[in-house]
Amino acid sequence: MFTATDTHGTRITADEARKGVKYFCPVCEAPVTFKAGNVKTAHFSHHRIVDCIRYLYKKESLEHLEAKHDLYQALNRRHHVSMEYYLQEIEQIPDLMVGNRALEIQYSAISPELITERSKGYHSIGLDVIWLLDEASIRQGDGCIIPTHFQMSTLYNTALFTYSNTHKRLMKWHLRHHRGGNRWTCHTEEITPDDLLARHPAEPVAPLQLGQKDISRMIQRERQQKNRLNPTLTFLYQLSLDAGNLPPHLCMSVEPERWILNPPLEWKLYIMHALEKGVFDRGQFGRFIHMREMQTAPPKEEVLNALLSAYKMLYISQ
Repeated sequence: MFTATDTHGTRITADEARKGVKYFCPVCEAPVTFKAGNVKTAHFSHHRIVDCIRYLYKKESLEHLEAKHDLYQALNRRHHVSMEYYLQEIEQIPDLMVGNRALEIQYSAISPELITERSKGYHSIGLDVIWLLDEASIRQGDGCIIPTHFQMSTLYNTALFTYSNTHKRLMKWHLRHHRGGNRWTCHTEEITPDDLLARHPAEPVAPLQLGQKDISRMIQRERQQKNRLNPTLTFLYQLSLDAGNLPPHLCMSVEPERWILNPPLEWKLYIMHALEKGVFDRGQFGRFIHMREMQTAPPKEEVLNALLSAYKMLYISQ
């Protein structure tokens, strides 16, 4: 951690600390050790992590501490920045807080459920939160990025945010179209620390025609699961379709797909199959659609409406 209190109860940062002085955790008041050297970023460390109430301060990596230090120094020049401020109402400690914006550096992978739980905690007291990932952890290939479920859970409206300790830069990754296999077209831009405090509204995108390679990859991915009840393969068989004769409206990627786990082809095949059989039921469609665990996901009913509207638009325009 980067802040502590001295024997007078004064809150100080590691940049202001001196060796040989007693310091204490501002949350649990247990003694902490000041660590600094030529290589390590100066920081405080609990003697025993279990001393801290509810384990609020987890052991942070040196990379995490360095990123927090860099961003604090950059933002504190022009803004009042609270570092590691204990929010008693929700028992959480954001790395940094500026106004009603919390900034959380999350280099290690944790469950999407934990991301959304912590995000909801901030939202419940009027804060929003941007999660900063390690730029080096973002997989890229074939003109796409391939974020993990953990990384996707941090999506802020339509963007991921990363920091590079090596290059000392912040990046904003605008996710656009799902091309199957969690591969996303993406527009990237380098941003400033001040940009982290700006509004980042969702960016609407027009439908994208998926290529034959995208379609074949999705179908091959389903075959590799070796599940006889695989929905995509079942619908293709019952509709007498394959990768080479799909109707054009099935081969499009649309905006609301960012919020669901179902592949782009699967949910459209479900609707087409149900309509052809005359058995489409909205309730069953809702149960078929699986939402991603994400901090800024819209309500499921809103996503279902968007998917059905998109399908209708694609069908009419083919």
